[in-house]
Amino acid sequence: MIQRIQSVYLALVVILSLLGLCLPMAQYFDGVDMVSSFNNFRYVSEAKGATADFGPCALGILQIIVALITIVAILLFHFRMRQLRLIIFSTILLVGVVGYYALLAWKFQQMTDATFHLCTAAIFPVLNIILNCMAIHGIRKDEALVRSLDRLR
Repeated sequence: MIQRIQSVYLALVVILSLLGLCLPMAQYFDGVDMVSSFNNFRYVSEAKGATADFGPCALGILQIIVALITIVAILLFHFRMRQLRLIIFSTILLVGVVGYYALLAWKFQQMTDATFHLCTAAIFPVLNIILNCMAIHGIRKDEALVRSLDRLR
């Protein structure tokens, strides 16, 4: 049923994924002044007198794909095993998002030689992984309950 607890977890994954698209992921400070900003679609740097603006769009695209897969998984509540596979795939994508984000953050830190500060949106992919794991646990519990009831008939 769509009112199961795993649907709530998956709805939170969708909300956090879409909210993470709008908020900055990290900021780089040179002393007191912010020299660059980094979000899912753009990296804007004003360090060393030059303005550089380029986009790490893969992070944003992966976040959108995770949100779409999660919406499809919510709607597949009748097919628990298919829903489980989609959520596992979404979790793998989120691990890729976290790894790619760490790589880009390190790369941008090397470019600017500034102090790196995480923003709130940087923890959203990690929270999404945790929520996906909780949803997987709920789906497996539901599947075990259905299988046990089938044996009693």
